[in-house]
Amino acid sequence: MKKIVSIVVACFLVLMSANSLASAASQTVVSSQPLSSGVNLNKYIYKGTYSNNINHIAIDLNDSFTKVDLGLPGSFAGRSSTTNMANRDSGEGNRVVGAINGSFFHMDNGFPIYLISKNNQIYYGGMISDSYDAYVSKPIAFGVTKDGLAEIDTFDFDITLNHSGKSYEITGVNRTREANEAILFTPQNNTSTTNSNQYGVQYLVTTDSPITSTQFGQTIVGKVSKVYPYGVSAKVEIPKNGFVISANGDKSTELGSIQVGDEISVSMTIDQKWQDSQFMVASGPMLVRDGKRDITMNINSSRATERTARSAIAISADKSKVHFITVDKTSSSKGMTLVEFANYIVSLGYDRAINMDGGGSTTMGYRDYGSNNVVLANTPAYGSQRAISTIFEAVSTAPTSEASSIKFTRSKVGTLLAGTGSQVTVQYILDKYYNPLTIDASKLALVSENKTLKVNGMTFVSTKAANDRIFITYNGKTLQSFPVTVVDAPATMTVSGSKQVAAGSSATYTVTAKDASGAALVYDASMVKWSVEGNIGTITSSGKFTASKAGKGSIVAKLGTKTVSYPIEVQGKGLFSDVTTSHPYYNEITYLAENQYITGYEDGTFKPDAEITRAHGAVILARVLKLDLDNVVNPNFKDVPVTHEYYKQIAAAQNAGIISGKEGGVFDPNGKLTRAQMAKIIAEAFDLTGISSKQFSDVSTGNWAYSYVQALANNGVTTGYEDGTFKPNDHITRAHFGLFIYRSLK
Repeated sequence: MKKIVSIVVACFLVLMSANSLASAASQTVVSSQPLSSGVNLNKYIYKGTYSNNINHIAIDLNDSFTKVDLGLPGSFAGRSSTTNMANRDSGEGNRVVGAINGSFFHMDNGFPIYLISKNNQIYYGGMISDSYDAYVSKPIAFGVTKDGLAEIDTFDFDITLNHSGKSYEITGVNRTREANEAILFTPQNNTSTTNSNQYGVQYLVTTDSPITSTQFGQTIVGKVSKVYPYGVSAKVEIPKNGFVISANGDKSTELGSIQVGDEISVSMTIDQKWQDSQFMVASGPMLVRDGKRDITMNINSSRATERTARSAIAISADKSKVHFITVDKTSSSKGMTLVEFANYIVSLGYDRAINMDGGGSTTMGYRDYGSNNVVLANTPAYGSQRAISTIFEAVSTAPTSEASSIKFTRSKVGTLLAGTGSQVTVQYILDKYYNPLTIDASKLALVSENKTLKVNGMTFVSTKAANDRIFITYNGKTLQSFPVTVVDAPATMTVSGSKQVAAGSSATYTVTAKDASGAALVYDASMVKWSVEGNIGTITSSGKFTASKAGKGSIVAKLGTKTVSYPIEVQGKGLFSDVTTSHPYYNEITYLAENQYITGYEDGTFKPDAEITRAHGAVILARVLKLDLDNVVNPNFKDVPVTHEYYKQIAAAQNAGIISGKEGGVFDPNGKLTRAQMAKIIAEAFDLTGISSKQFSDVSTGNWAYSYVQALANNGVTTGYEDGTFKPNDHITRAHFGLFIYRSLK
């Protein structure tokens, strides 16, 4: 068919700017798996100019159970997703194991754009663009010829009308008539009328018998029974035993001599290589020919230079190998320009390649193990599959046969401690052609090679230290096996947990057991036998220890024949759960509590590391100094009304000149005391004075708190920190405040 009309091809792509492929490129295999005896799926990360995710289905037509087929929607203008069409076409003896999107189509109505035929039948006549910027400006197709081999090549589709000894070119079949075209409409058109507009002439031709197919190599003969002249808007019905020629412009003038009653014939021919082909689909551009880049469109056009998702079909020189190839366009895959895509395919060593619809249409599906369903292999550019008009299918015709391989999991994997069991769960069983089998549980069995493993259904239990092997059989045939190593004790074992526990409290201990290689030993937690040495408490079977009285002892764990002791110390129970006998200020805090100078919290804790508030400081000092709380003078702090919980203690401390308020007439009861403020309060409360020989590097003589800090140091109330500082601006903790009060009292 000659280039006769300019069309705008809707390619529906997500596009980005282009660059040539980098000279240095690398390809990493992400995964590889056979889908059938003649089909393999490979996933790659290809790093050229950018990183791209490649999906590649390789098909070997030499395999007697393998073929490539064309998938079409249920109706002419219908569209469906790649996986839906593949699953619809899949069945016993015709398993679709791989699929890729096909050629371009109109997004508005779903009609194909280019020539499509199947089993020599013309599904759609198609057209060729006369713009070199378009994807398809030359008649090129991919298909499988009558001898079962793949082909990517040009085609010459001619439709010739003969009338009164003259021949005329018909420009298309069963598609919309454009300007200056003559289109043949047969009963196989997608609608029963031509739907041509009134700006042309239409010839209704009647044949002797019904036309039941429209195909290459066909000649149809009939007589003109009616002519619809220019301007007639009535729809022209396509008869079952006839056809219609619809002409416009120059073509209508060219055919002007045809009259009612004239006999005409129409012949449809195509190159011999495509005649009787199993299928052929026009697309483009050509990307690779004779192993070299050969792009049959303007490589500087916007369609070619945009970086997007791409789809292509490639074949080997002997035409026996077919390759479905897609490039993703996602956040992790930049997509390719057409030049980059062609260069990539050349690098794979294929003889020829043709571009298919890309962008959001780029889709690849495959039959994953364990199911006959075709699922997505790639990540579509817009997150989900687009409904498209054609797909290509990799098909396995192999019949379902006996079990050949199995996929399973084990609940326990590794070196087992004697007495440990493991459950085997079968995920799927495949025959030698990778067809999944329906699993009959009654045919599954486990066999212990050396009889040291006790088998019960799909569970086995290790009975003693030994090296053994489990065989998984199906219907008496061994499909898989794995070694089982059993030991009577860990090679190494350690106990973890608290070294110190307060009397009356609990702590949980755990075991880490490893085999001779340093890997975790496999065993049930209940197999650890716990005990306590030293009469310091009790321990449960799960390793929870409860301390009963102070003293030293050990937590003992026994696993198999190995025993490990873990020394611990139980600390005496203090007045507070968080101030045990091992606390550095246990004696001081206990003294203050026993004399009711300090109290803890309702939950039995003292919170020694919590920062003390100004209100609590006043309360403690009021208790220690036995201040009169019955005859206080209201200091009129704005934030300490007479209803305040600690009004009397705060007022008594202020009246005694021990603690003062802040600017603005407030006391700030919830404010935190600094160590400098604490020094002043304690020095004044206990009338401490003097200068110590010990000076603090962060409290100079000019510091307002210098004399108070020195008074505390001079009287042995504070020693500061090891680095020679006092940290005057740090908030004081409850433990340190209690310590300073205790030292002041003593």
